[in-house]
Amino acid sequence: MSHPADIVMVFDRDEELAVFPSLRATEGGLEAMDVVNGEYTAFTVEGRLVDLRAPDGEEGLVLAARTEEDSREDLERHLPLFWTRRSGRAPLGPEDTARLLLDGGPRASGRGPRRLWNPFRRGRAPRS
Repeated sequence: MSHPADIVMVFDRDEELAVFPSLRATEGGLEAMDVVNGEYTAFTVEGRLVDLRAPDGEEGLVLAARTEEDSREDLERHLPLFWTRRSGRAPLGPEDTARLLLDGGPRASGRGPRRLWNPFRRGRAPRS
């Protein structure tokens, strides 16, 4: 498994979660248009805020940079919202959640960022 400082947890506005093994993987796995529109909030597993930017606009590249801003409390507010949508699952902490998704946990997608499928989002396929 990657070092916790390298793992990035990205929440979208619906509290869906994608986990990336590195900042570079995060840059390749997010769409610039969504970054420009403020769709994501990103953290390291350790609770540091990750700055996401798309300097060339909606069609450009995504840049991700780890900051030294301690956002552990914000991360710990997002995680329970993610887990409450998964009936029968006890909430896990940041490292255990990241490990589960990166290791291909239940219903995790087979490509790109690992994310648990949200059974409550009918009619929408999980994005990858």
